[in-house]
Amino acid sequence: MWAGFGLASETYAFWRYGTEKVARVVALDHTSRAPKGGTTFYYLIEIDGHRFVKDFRVRLPEGGEVAVLSLPEDPNNVVIGTSKSTAFEIFSYSIGGKVWAVLVLAMFCFMIWAGPKALVAWIKARREIIAG
Repeated sequence: MWAGFGLASETYAFWRYGTEKVARVVALDHTSRAPKGGTTFYYLIEIDGHRFVKDFRVRLPEGGEVAVLSLPEDPNNVVIGTSKSTAFEIFSYSIGGKVWAVLVLAMFCFMIWAGPKALVAWIKARREIIAG
C-alpha cells in the first residue's frame, strides 16, 4: 500500500513540477537483475554539464540524448519524459514499461476492492481462524 502511495506521489511530483531537460547518455555503468523484479539499468548521464549515475527501468541509447524531467529541489532525481508527458507515461517509464504499469495499477485497484472485503471476512470468521 505504501509503495503505491510512494509511486503515485513521485509520479505526480514529476508530472506537476518537473522541469524538462535534455540528458546525454554517456555510458551504461552497470545493470542489476532481480528474479521477479526485472532489470535495472544504471547509466552515467550528463545534464547541464553535471555527470552522475542514475537508474532507469528501461534501456536508453548510449551516446544519445533523452528528454527527462527533473525536480527543482533535487536535480539528480530524474525520470524519462517531457513537459507534455501524461502522468501514465511518466509512471510507465519509471516502472519499466506500459505493460508493467497496467499490471501494477490493476493490482492496486484489486487491493483497494478486495482488501476491505477480506478484512470483513476475517473479522466474521476470526474465532474459527484463530482456533484452527
